[in-house]
Amino acid sequence: MTRKYDVIVVGAGPAGSMAAMKAAEGGAKTLILEKHRLPRFKLCGGGIANWVVRHLKVPEDVLERQYRVLSFFTPPSYERHDINLGGLGYFGVYRDALDYYLTKLALEKGAELKENTCVDGVIRKEGYVKGVTTKTGEKFEGDVVVACDGALSTVARKCGMWDVWFKEKGETWKDQMVFCLGMEVRLGEKVVSERFGDSYMIFTGRDIAPMGYAWIFPKRENVSVGLGSMAKTLEKKPTEYMNHFIKNNPIASKLLEGGEVILQKGAWIPIRNAYKPSYTSGLLIAGDAAGMVSPITGEGVYYAVRAGMDAGVTAAEAVNSGDFSAEFLSLYQERWVKSVGNILDFQDQIFKNTVGKILALEDEKEKDEQYEKGFVEAFNIFVSVIEKYAQQKKETPQATTQKKP
Repeated sequence: MTRKYDVIVVGAGPAGSMAAMKAAEGGAKTLILEKHRLPRFKLCGGGIANWVVRHLKVPEDVLERQYRVLSFFTPPSYERHDINLGGLGYFGVYRDALDYYLTKLALEKGAELKENTCVDGVIRKEGYVKGVTTKTGEKFEGDVVVACDGALSTVARKCGMWDVWFKEKGETWKDQMVFCLGMEVRLGEKVVSERFGDSYMIFTGRDIAPMGYAWIFPKRENVSVGLGSMAKTLEKKPTEYMNHFIKNNPIASKLLEGGEVILQKGAWIPIRNAYKPSYTSGLLIAGDAAGMVSPITGEGVYYAVRAGMDAGVTAAEAVNSGDFSAEFLSLYQERWVKSVGNILDFQDQIFKNTVGKILALEDEKEKDEQYEKGFVEAFNIFVSVIEKYAQQKKETPQATTQKKP
């Protein structure tokens, strides 16, 4: 049996839910296909920008903790460097709760949701993407398909976009990827508040995460601990890096002392640049599926939300005009470049001028020696930009140095 919709959104993450919300709001008959049953756990540090909280009115029961300080630790001494965040700071969430809330916003606008549905292929007619197929043999036809199915995007790959983005440039998908391993550690609300307060933490070090970093995001009763590294730089299993971090790092081991690991999971995250083109006839691609992640911090929720909205608006306009050509759908890329693309491009340039130059070194010993300098330089440049922006908004972060806890 084949079912027909105006817009089919694959994936109920932040990009997918926002695309569906805007498409439905624009009058399009919209379906979200999600491979899991919501709410579901998603590996993520869980820090989201206050823009998302304010504009989408994220309720307090979804917000686990407010972060006003970013604490940065670097070897060899791991001295603590605090950046006080301006304005409302950031907020800590669990993605199961956040994604479920965002999906309900889409449903309130009239979108439909089909869970436990794994998309395994696309329907193409006369050069246009016209729907998707599932592992159970179902077919869903749509005038516009919005691929929001993550870094491993089946839809983008089946439509040949990986060839355009990677193969034709002499690259592979893995060249663009960071592998992350995360765990949830239960400490109890009192201990979390005493040890972390309103800070979230970033740790660097080749022994922790080659060409990457480790993080600790405190929530109400638990803390989200993780690390991520460029896939091709890993010399050991991610679990070995993680065990070393939580047991031997002089700061993290004390902060996590007495905690109980209640969950552990891995995931791929794109980290180099947003992919272009992000559309073709009958298809739009948003979020991690299109590489929309900060190449410095690894943050993706804000960019996914904004691009998802842009995709949904464009999809509804295409339905209302009856034009599903690549030329018409290119309006989507014009939109997201303005809303988040310029920010991502700027960060990508910072990455290329710092870490990118180190990755290009042929001498492995020199590359190893320069790693820490390059990563810290990239992060400090990015933080300085935040400081300048906050000063312009009269929300001035003050950098301070504190003794180790």
